[in-house]
Amino acid sequence: MADLTWGMNYRVDKGNLGDSFSVSNVTADMAVTGMYQATIALTTATQNISTATLSSVGLAFLRNLSTATASTVQVGVVVGTTFASFCTLKAGEAGLLRLTDGNQYQAKGSAATDRLRGDIVEG
Repeated sequence: MADLTWGMNYRVDKGNLGDSFSVSNVTADMAVTGMYQATIALTTATQNISTATLSSVGLAFLRNLSTATASTVQVGVVVGTTFASFCTLKAGEAGLLRLTDGNQYQAKGSAATDRLRGDIVEG
């Protein structure tokens, strides 16, 4: 039996534009048993998403917990000394992605009251 099972739905319906897909019962195995879970209080400065307790990173489920419409949370990596965003989550949005080992992950909000929920399992 697989260690992880996940799914997602996507739908666009705007004027003449329409598209949708659904993925369910996608499975994956974890190399080791471990998980990072945190709700991170963000500011407009970057905050570390610490994966130091994980021997390898795997799937990450991230969610912007803000309900303020103007809220955005940027997630990225440190390149040299510079934050490089690879994902922006608007208020309430969630993202599922597989992280890569060897990176320092960070996040920052558009306001001092933004919060990011992060669940990262070992690879």
